[in-house]
Amino acid sequence: MARQAQKLVRLRYESTSGRALLDQVRAPSGTKGPRTITRVATVTKGEQAPQPRAALVAALGLLWLASCGVTQGALLHARDASPEPDAGAAADAGGAQAMPPTAASDPDLRVRPGMRLHYQISGALDLTPAADVYVTDLFDTRPEQVSALHMSGRLAMAYYSAGSFEPWRADAADFPSSALGGTLADYPDERWLDIRSPSVRAIMRVRLMRARDKGFDGVLAGSLGAYRADSGLALSEADQLDFDQFLAREARALGLTPGLSGDFALAAQLVAAHDWAVAFGCLAADECERLRPFLDRDKAVFDLETSGELSELCPRARALGIMAARKNPSYDAWSKACP
Repeated sequence: MARQAQKLVRLRYESTSGRALLDQVRAPSGTKGPRTITRVATVTKGEQAPQPRAALVAALGLLWLASCGVTQGALLHARDASPEPDAGAAADAGGAQAMPPTAASDPDLRVRPGMRLHYQISGALDLTPAADVYVTDLFDTRPEQVSALHMSGRLAMAYYSAGSFEPWRADAADFPSSALGGTLADYPDERWLDIRSPSVRAIMRVRLMRARDKGFDGVLAGSLGAYRADSGLALSEADQLDFDQFLAREARALGLTPGLSGDFALAAQLVAAHDWAVAFGCLAADECERLRPFLDRDKAVFDLETSGELSELCPRARALGIMAARKNPSYDAWSKACP
């Protein structure tokens, strides 16, 4: 086919076993189903086309899909995308290519004010709550569950503890003992991490790649207040600020939208690096004003309360521009959100 007569578009192929990026072409006339498969990015005129073999394989794949009239669902899910192509695909293409928007770059794919949040990090994942954004556990959530959320039009965010050592995690053996501090007051089975450690930061990079590879749209880092705790690590506010910015920067580089939780004493310094925020009990503690830097920038703020009545909590939350919900202290599936 003549390269000049066809537009190349980037399509995400997604399955439970992984992802690959393919270059596809417009379906010819006479094909069953729509002539054009509309995707989110276009390779503009003048960009280098894929090598013949890769282009032929991609074209045949799209023509088959078009002949079936398939234009949506998990196979053609392309709302989010990795910011970097697969190394082999890039080599076949012979150079840089336009990439689809990601949750970190496209406002339409980001968490926005007014959205509803379902936050669940324990128990069997419940995919039925009528929420726009789900925050679920990075390790426990399966790729097919992330796909199910996408297919139902939800954004999927991965929670992970960035500042504490959890001995039950799959990567627990990777942490050097020299990077472990004292126990957390509220979670005695966890220990603070030395966030200055290159080993800790390398492990966090791998966790962020795990989130990307599972298909998550973004990440929410937890346990970011070691500098204000008796951690036994002599961490400073500057150490915490540097680590929090590092996490946001690494997430964004992978196409993930970063959210901030817990460390709102530094909100003014961190708001530029984060797209949304989740507070835990800021209404009960009368500390929601700490989130003012996010609210003033029209960024989504959620608050999860483990006590109190919605009849009292919701009017206060609405007055502040915060989306609030009641949760069990275990943050399981149960939830009651403000209307």
